[in-house]
Amino acid sequence: MDKIRKLAGAHTLLYCIVAEILFLLVLTGTGWIIAVVYPQGDYYVQLFLQEALGTVFACGMLWVSGLLPVLKNRGCGFWRGLLTGAYILAISAFTIVVMPLAYEGEKILRPIPLLMAYLGCMLCVGMAEEFTFRGVIATLLLRKFGTDAKGIHKAVVVAGVLFGLVHLGNAVAGSWEGALIQAAVASAMGMALTAMYFRSGCIWVTVFLHALLDVAAGITTGLFGNETLADTIASYSPVNLLGALPYLVVLLVLLRKKKIREVQENMGQLM
Repeated sequence: MDKIRKLAGAHTLLYCIVAEILFLLVLTGTGWIIAVVYPQGDYYVQLFLQEALGTVFACGMLWVSGLLPVLKNRGCGFWRGLLTGAYILAISAFTIVVMPLAYEGEKILRPIPLLMAYLGCMLCVGMAEEFTFRGVIATLLLRKFGTDAKGIHKAVVVAGVLFGLVHLGNAVAGSWEGALIQAAVASAMGMALTAMYFRSGCIWVTVFLHALLDVAAGITTGLFGNETLADTIASYSPVNLLGALPYLVVLLVLLRKKKIREVQENMGQLM
């Protein structure tokens, strides 16, 4: 175990890339197994099982990397930390309310157990991806690059790009064009989420915000079961790239010069 942790410190970027690849392989492999064992299952039930196993793997990565304290670090606190995600809170609330009202298809709610599976799935997505990309990858990168302004910015950019790249895996079930567009937007979102994590010092803030954002993104599929996430991704066009701009603005606001000290204070115990 000590050797793995020394490797993470000595070859941080390589370690982060390997962690990302393993995460993707675990999700892909468990997805295939679940599809074979439970072929007639509801889409979101299958995805919930897949992401739950992904969360277990992510917890294992935290443990192997010596980063379980990430789960206990409070930083500025959960509720105060949510203020860093004001944009995500606002856009998610708007989408959750407006999209079902504007939906023009047949509005027949899925059964309650399947609605719960949808919500559970999105929570597991938030935990699996945040534990991996913020808890492991972003924390290790911040240790490597340092907590001065330059180091923080480098850690945010690299963590965001790695987060975006993992979404290319969605091309398997969707389309390459849609996956590339999603990856570009996800990179900007990953940078913003990393900035929120660094500013709050609390991983549970980004878990909640990430899960809420995913609930909003798939709200009509979750409520009415009209299509899958793969269908949604396949429908992306270059216009969707505009969705990256607000995240870049949020990033600049969160990491402006006078706020760097907050990162140092809230992440200090993890360094």
